[in-house]
Amino acid sequence: MKKTIIVYGTTTGNTLVMAEEIEGIFKEQNADVKLAEVTDVQPGDLADYDLIILGCPTWGEGELQDDFISFEKEMNKIDLKGKQAACFGPGDSSYVFFCEAVDILEARLESCGAKMIIEGLKIDGDVDEHMDATREWAEKILAITDN
Repeated sequence: MKKTIIVYGTTTGNTLVMAEEIEGIFKEQNADVKLAEVTDVQPGDLADYDLIILGCPTWGEGELQDDFISFEKEMNKIDLKGKQAACFGPGDSSYVFFCEAVDILEARLESCGAKMIIEGLKIDGDVDEHMDATREWAEKILAITDN
């Protein structure tokens, strides 16, 4: 069974709602999963997991949520070769850089050697209205990883 960590950053609570839904799907399948707020982990902790899932909303002109900024920069010091990864985040498609945080985190994970196993989940608007998409995404990850 793959050891999984879901790391999220949140300001309004939307990313937490998504993270908890993903965690719930994993727990339903008896997966070894840990849910952690980005302020409670260090980038180096990611190396202890087989599957890394990062969740972050996009702010301003395509920027990471405040708590994720230093975490993402510090990730350049870690080696994640052999690790699987996925990213998710809520956003607003009325902005030019819709869910850019997902793209930023995917690029960082790949630069650290992790393999992205699924297209990032980008939710537009109210996350509660898109829980089916969040559940389906989590289930696809479980199927891919045989967690």
